[in-house]
Amino acid sequence: MMKIRFRNIMILLVLFVGGSSCDSFLDVQPKGEVLEGDLLKDAKGFENALYGVYAKMGTAGLYGQNLSYYALDLMAQYYTSSNNEEAEPLMLYDYKNTKVEDRFYNIWCEMYSNIAYANNVLEHLEHFSPSDMQFYNIYKGEALGLRGFMHFDLLRIFSEQITENEGADGIPYSTRFSLFAPDMLKAKDVYKRIVADLKSAEQLLDDEELYASASSNANFLKDQNIHFNLQAVQATLARVYLTEGVLDSALYYARQVIQTPGLSLLDYTEITGDMAGKLSSKETVFGIYSKSFAEPVIKVLHNSQTAYSLEMRYNIQQLYQVDGIGNDYRWSAWYTYNDVTKKWKLDKLTDSYVLNNNENSRPAGQIRGINMIRLSEMYYIAAESALKLGHYDQALDYFNELLESRGLVALDERTPAETLTIDKITDDRYKEFAGEGQSFYHMKRLNLDILNVEGKIIPADKKVYVVDIPSQEFEFRR
Repeated sequence: MMKIRFRNIMILLVLFVGGSSCDSFLDVQPKGEVLEGDLLKDAKGFENALYGVYAKMGTAGLYGQNLSYYALDLMAQYYTSSNNEEAEPLMLYDYKNTKVEDRFYNIWCEMYSNIAYANNVLEHLEHFSPSDMQFYNIYKGEALGLRGFMHFDLLRIFSEQITENEGADGIPYSTRFSLFAPDMLKAKDVYKRIVADLKSAEQLLDDEELYASASSNANFLKDQNIHFNLQAVQATLARVYLTEGVLDSALYYARQVIQTPGLSLLDYTEITGDMAGKLSSKETVFGIYSKSFAEPVIKVLHNSQTAYSLEMRYNIQQLYQVDGIGNDYRWSAWYTYNDVTKKWKLDKLTDSYVLNNNENSRPAGQIRGINMIRLSEMYYIAAESALKLGHYDQALDYFNELLESRGLVALDERTPAETLTIDKITDDRYKEFAGEGQSFYHMKRLNLDILNVEGKIIPADKKVYVVDIPSQEFEFRR
């Protein structure tokens, strides 16, 4: 975090967080400072501060657009756009382009500012103990988990893949609410700190008795899928260990999430509309509550050709509709054909209630927002990890279960039977995570050559997969 820029990062934003269990504001101090005793002095203050961290994650600069369906998915070659000057350099991996530099500079600053907010929660919790607040461990566990989660995504963007370069440079790991810039670390040391935070969070949040003993009016514990809960921590550990190449641990944590009561893969008949501007009713492990997510999605992904809109890549239909493998329900559920552009549009995230100005018809209990981690990802992680560890039958079981939930025929039941490979997992992953910002990370982790939107091969290269840390970061360190 930059010494001068970081003073601006410290200014708290007005963040409205509505909803059944998120009906608070993150208070703003006139001088742009969080004053001890003014906000973080009791349980309600800590809850409001955590709601603020979640709300900041849901803004367009972070997971509300850039880190979900926009910047990272342009880099994953999902879309085309003939008029969008901001999209083309991302598709070309032109990280020196001024607009791209500004975009990632803002991602860097906004993410570290939000990490600072999480750190502020943790620092103020040091003045209390579990005996002072019933949910002390939950507040601390969520803040630690979120800190690890956000650092991990920064590392995945701004550092080399560690399995390609064990000595790769990393990023700063911020653990204090401070104007001083933390040291730059090697990637391997950042991984250690991420895992340490997540493991600590896991211990704090693994308390069934506490959740069970909470009164029915404990609003903070409602709608656990919009909190960085125990399963979110375990799912993130599965992601981290897979990316780091620690396959036995990746498999272990993916299994933990898969076995969680209350989580289940959608039946193929349920896929239509289950992610359309809302959290998946069965598959969301962790999501961000957001009322502001829907409008930009409609503008960029649903509307016909404008200066902002995006259409799907040239062969998107062929990826889903393959003879002899079944009827992939993701295709009809997530895509629509635009008669104006004569191209396919991704409507997977389009909130029909907002689109049709019909909010009064929204079913009770439906949570609007952004799916951050879904159960299906754990099946891919389990299948890949088991396959690489030599547990073929186990890997096949996980992958087949996922395929069948999407309306596809299990590999060993096809004619002729097919063998599970990493390529097959990769191909299905790409179909599954359109609009969710995860495919570029997967390509980078496996150092894959990329088939771009023009049908040309882009060889795997550090220049493609590593975004430069903003130059301002180093200027302020001199």
